[in-house]
Amino acid sequence: MRYLAFSDDFSTENDQSYFLWWFLFRWPFQHSNICVSGIYGIFKRDGSPVEPLTFETMRRAMAEWGPDGGDSWLDGCLGLGQARMFSTPEAHYERFPCVDPSSGLLFASAARLDNRDELLVECGLSQSDALTIGDGELLRQTYLRWGEDCVKWIYGDWSFAAYHPSERKLFLARDHFGNTSIYYYTDFRTFVFASSRKAILALNLAPKEMDELFLAQVLMAWPAYHGEQTVHKSIKRLPPAHCLTVTPERLDNCCFWRMEETSELRLPRHSDYVEAFKGVFEKAVKARFRTSEKSKERQIAVTLSGGLDSGLVAAVAARLLHSEGKRLKAFTSAPLFDGNVYVGPQRFADELPFARATALQAGNIDLYPFNSESISPIQSIRKKLEIENEPSHGAGNSFWIQALMENVRDSGCSILLTGQNGNAGISWTGDVFSQSLAYQLRYFGGKRWLKEAVKRCAPSAFLRVYRKMFMAKNESWQFSAIHPDFARRLNLLEQMLESSNSSFAKKGTSLEQRFSILMPGCSNGGAMWAESAMAYGLEVRDPTADVRVLAFTLSVPDHVFIDPRTGLHRWLIREAMKGYVPDEVRLNRKRGRQAADLIPRLRRFASDVEAALDELSQGPSAAYVDVNYMGQVWQMVQTQDTPDAFHKSLTVLMRGILAGLFVNGIAKS
Repeated sequence: MRYLAFSDDFSTENDQSYFLWWFLFRWPFQHSNICVSGIYGIFKRDGSPVEPLTFETMRRAMAEWGPDGGDSWLDGCLGLGQARMFSTPEAHYERFPCVDPSSGLLFASAARLDNRDELLVECGLSQSDALTIGDGELLRQTYLRWGEDCVKWIYGDWSFAAYHPSERKLFLARDHFGNTSIYYYTDFRTFVFASSRKAILALNLAPKEMDELFLAQVLMAWPAYHGEQTVHKSIKRLPPAHCLTVTPERLDNCCFWRMEETSELRLPRHSDYVEAFKGVFEKAVKARFRTSEKSKERQIAVTLSGGLDSGLVAAVAARLLHSEGKRLKAFTSAPLFDGNVYVGPQRFADELPFARATALQAGNIDLYPFNSESISPIQSIRKKLEIENEPSHGAGNSFWIQALMENVRDSGCSILLTGQNGNAGISWTGDVFSQSLAYQLRYFGGKRWLKEAVKRCAPSAFLRVYRKMFMAKNESWQFSAIHPDFARRLNLLEQMLESSNSSFAKKGTSLEQRFSILMPGCSNGGAMWAESAMAYGLEVRDPTADVRVLAFTLSVPDHVFIDPRTGLHRWLIREAMKGYVPDEVRLNRKRGRQAADLIPRLRRFASDVEAALDELSQGPSAAYVDVNYMGQVWQMVQTQDTPDAFHKSLTVLMRGILAGLFVNGIAKS
């Protein structure tokens, strides 16, 4: 048995040995600027011993996840490790992996728990113990008490691994909906997992073969790529609210919580829903305040747009900090050019005036606008691929997200609060069909109401036939860079029409519409944010993704989200924001448009666009993306200031370049 310690309290009497140990093992952790904890491990299912050099390769690949050191355990057929960050006051007291002396259970975790007080009581721990028990240790205590069922009662952002040596069983689990990640690879001999995909890719256990369907789904903005599959065929992603049991004989993947099973809540008055929501949401924001307290001021920032979700997060956070006499840093992406011509009448291009109004009313928000002036949209795509190792549909936002991360990091903050999951949760618009027939007719008009009603009532098979006929006549793929030959080879249209989660699928009820956005039990958004934040030394925390907030908002009857007297949608959050933000923000019916000035930014860095298109035309990506069509869109972007040009710059040009660069990159690796 070998216990490899890379923590700060290591000591040795041999100075030369210490220097060698420090250079080989401690130095990569000590000089990293990364601040997101991670776990990793190797389980030899065939019983053979783990090769130390193989395990060391993983440890080195995980080094950037552990600014506060890390420890590893290597014994026979198992290697388990933690790259450590002290993101909460209690984290300083824990060291993982650790072994339970009575059961032999080996345990490692990366965790920030939101319901510590309840768990401490349930585990029989005193409040005095709470000061020195980290979240990972508390998570281990819950596992010792409830076993695998503990996952149902633990709230926050967490992942863990538990190995039972007597059974030769490894158990992995990931939180309900948080910003965490676990990837894994398996064959009949070896099982490997890590918070970072890079740690698995570094082992070269299988050829880097691309999942072509995954790539096509990204290009078509078809969310079927969410779930366990990744763009690397040999590597899987453990989805949120899932656990995985690994033994020499089997691999069992299980969903332990289903958002879809949320029951409806009935309260006497609409105002009761507002008060209940405010209580749940304030608790979620406050739970995300815990930091390592390395300075007198909390190292917390918030992203603040001109909308409702981040506005409420910022306003609630500011009010909570105000009671302690403290201020909040807020960061807002500001346009470099006028983007109003690109966004249409229902959108606004500059969110800064609304963000300023929210900050002014709060009184203790220090607003930091940034315009991403030095970041090329194309270079940001290349960096996005380097960080995430995978194409995704949000290529057009990469430049300002990277600028956001840089500004937050450079301000000295290590925690970033966001409101990424608000649209289908706290700020759901409401379904018009949940209102009275009279309201529906006023809203739609008779002709459109009939059309929408038929779409809802028609059998799914009928709608598929209709849409297939329509798409057959319009197979131009005008809002995608996918190469038509590639799409036909995959029979992509037929697959989309038959799928239950494509844009063609029938989503009749309000909850079905919301689940199509949230992607419960399969969303890869949390994993993306965890890895993106890691690259900038940050930890992203999202109160709108709090499992209790989501459960509450999904339980609210849909008719509550619309005020039938005024026709005001998103009523619940607007009412909850009274007194928190000014009415010019709270009652604004237009939505902000992120990256609204993308077209003039692309023109400013035209040489980067042309170099990327030239690169795609000469590589294997030309068989997957339609470079000629992308060139036509580029010509449109250079000459037209229209919403259509803006839309295609996002869906065709930027997304196509992202996918094409990935294809060329994986071919070289």
